[in-house]
Amino acid sequence: MRNQSSKMGTENIGSLLIHFSVPATASMLVTASYNIIDTIFVGRLGVEAIAALSIAFPFQMLLGAIGIGTGVGAASLIARSLGAGQVEVARKAVGQVIFLSLFFGIIFALVGYLYMEPILVMFGATPEIVGPAGEYMSVITGGSVMFFLIMGLNNVVRGEGNPRFSMSVMIATAIVNIILDPIFIFVLNMGVQGAAVATVLAKIVGVALILHYFISGRGEIKINFSCLKPELENIIKIYVIGFPAMIMQASTNISLILANNILAQYGHVPIAALGLIFRLIMFALMPVIGISQGLLPIIGYNFGAGKLPRISEALNKGLLVGVAVVTFFGIIYFTWPVLFLSIFTGDSELLAYGGQAMRIMVFMFPLVGGQIVFTTYFQAAGRGLPSLILSILREMLIFIPLLLVLSRVFGLDGVWYARPASDLLAFSVTYLLITRDLKRQGISPGILKWSG
Repeated sequence: MRNQSSKMGTENIGSLLIHFSVPATASMLVTASYNIIDTIFVGRLGVEAIAALSIAFPFQMLLGAIGIGTGVGAASLIARSLGAGQVEVARKAVGQVIFLSLFFGIIFALVGYLYMEPILVMFGATPEIVGPAGEYMSVITGGSVMFFLIMGLNNVVRGEGNPRFSMSVMIATAIVNIILDPIFIFVLNMGVQGAAVATVLAKIVGVALILHYFISGRGEIKINFSCLKPELENIIKIYVIGFPAMIMQASTNISLILANNILAQYGHVPIAALGLIFRLIMFALMPVIGISQGLLPIIGYNFGAGKLPRISEALNKGLLVGVAVVTFFGIIYFTWPVLFLSIFTGDSELLAYGGQAMRIMVFMFPLVGGQIVFTTYFQAAGRGLPSLILSILREMLIFIPLLLVLSRVFGLDGVWYARPASDLLAFSVTYLLITRDLKRQGISPGILKWSG
């Protein structure tokens, strides 16, 4: 069995960060890219179709939230277990991810089948977009197990120390999705539903590749059917860390649902504008999320091995790169918002709404990069409570109250103002928490200091 993990405790931190973060970032960008390409194709069907995807997107993100939460928790457990030489614990953790994915997949398929229309109305769907949104989501929920598996197992692959294979899977999945999109949407004339079919089929391809990787023993951790037996102890260990990551994603969904409900008072065009802006923002954040995913196994392994100076160095370097990336995107989005929105649509009303909103929403963008990296530190270190607090801070505890208050005071503009205000407040609290925790752990608290 190849020891891919031991290098995390010995190799140069800068090299490790490149080794882990570049493939993770590429995977995230590829994922965001085919979401954007989906929207570009669907955008040719009209503003109503874009709005339908905007309504469906929070539900689809909820699937990703559970998959990512499960995968992040398992990846942290695997990285720390390998660092401590506990290979059997790591092996069983992979099996639990598969079991949990199957479990949640069945639940969401049933919920989607039984309650789809009332869910979409609750999410803010106007009468014009309930139909196409339902067509899209009926397929997505039917294939939800594939979303859970690919999100969860991709994080596990990175946790065991093989980010390049994870990247290859995501690229293959994206290529399949991009090829199938125009076939199902236009050639087979399935419209919005065709985009969902293409997405699910692409996920099936990705899951097949990852399962073959683990079952065949190509990775450091080899699994068999005995690993799929549910073990409460390991499930608890996974969700002590994974639950905050899940809540972070889910809280974004809740805030997006609330925003859509407020925007529905002004028609489906502002809903479509927010949907497009959200996709562009997610694309910009994917690199820093990829950097954070690369940091997670490095920090987790070195916590398990007790190598605290390496944790400080990894955190500092990841922070600087992450903030630089989101600052770049914030500048170009603020300067040319209509240029980016016009990729999806030529509708003048939608572009007018979106251009003004995007400039407001990215105003505090650089601070978001710092908060993502800081939160990853708590996840990797096994610090469940601070990670949970930070996961709900930005969206649930700050953004939602601001959204409710500012939308009443400023109307439609208040929805856009709530985002930069919450970014500023959330970063301030996060910075205070991490500097205090680093000091208590005996790790250099100089967040911007490059060591070594």
